[in-house]
Amino acid sequence: MKVVAVGDNCVDVYYTMNRFYPTGNAVDFAINLKKLGQDVSLVSIQGNDVFGVAVANVLDRYGVDRTHFYPGQRQTATAQMNLVNGDRVHEKFNGNVLEDFTLDRERMDYVKGFDLIYSEKWSRIGRYLPELRTDHNILIHDFSKRLDDPTNEGILPYLDYAFFSYEKLDDQIRDFLKRTQAKTGRTVIAMLGEDGSLAYDGTDWHREVADRVEVVNTVGAGDSYVAGFAKGLCEGKSLDECMHLGKTTATQIIQMFDPY
Repeated sequence: MKVVAVGDNCVDVYYTMNRFYPTGNAVDFAINLKKLGQDVSLVSIQGNDVFGVAVANVLDRYGVDRTHFYPGQRQTATAQMNLVNGDRVHEKFNGNVLEDFTLDRERMDYVKGFDLIYSEKWSRIGRYLPELRTDHNILIHDFSKRLDDPTNEGILPYLDYAFFSYEKLDDQIRDFLKRTQAKTGRTVIAMLGEDGSLAYDGTDWHREVADRVEVVNTVGAGDSYVAGFAKGLCEGKSLDECMHLGKTTATQIIQMFDPY
């Protein structure tokens, strides 16, 4: 299968540690998927500063196709980060060049040529989904922790797999998954940290239990889970097998500092 990631890139800057790394949901997804042996392309907009060069360099290092990582006219998006007991803390985010991201006609046609299309918040993919949705592709979207974002309503009906992040397994997330699955008609997955992950396909519940490991940094946990899940889709695996591969991939990532 041909896979494309449509979305963000940024740098996470840990000022208290004098350290940064290139990242972003789409970047982390693409790199982790490539590490699993799956070719993947990134469609995003590049900042016009040294951070933009750093993002391009890391994509090249891992072999992610960036022919459609096109130049923008503003600085790279930056996230001011802190680390508390291994858990990431977003203190401030500047979208910068991401505010200008669009799919023009050429980029739209390029994305439509892929079998599996990944997207996330900064792609503002809802404006393109009516044209991107075909009978021949798989659309997955990572909503992260934005369970109640009003823009979700315009995205869900087009998706094959919708991913959300939540802190634990409880009745609230079960109810949310049931309500959300009715809006998409396909499969919704909640990534639950220490409680593993839970999926609902409209008929059955599917649970993947988390492994107990030492957590170094939770940045990239969700992105790597979705990457592992997508690798399973590319190999024709079942939902349970895709969830297991997602868990295995994320477990490796949370034991390191960088998100890939």
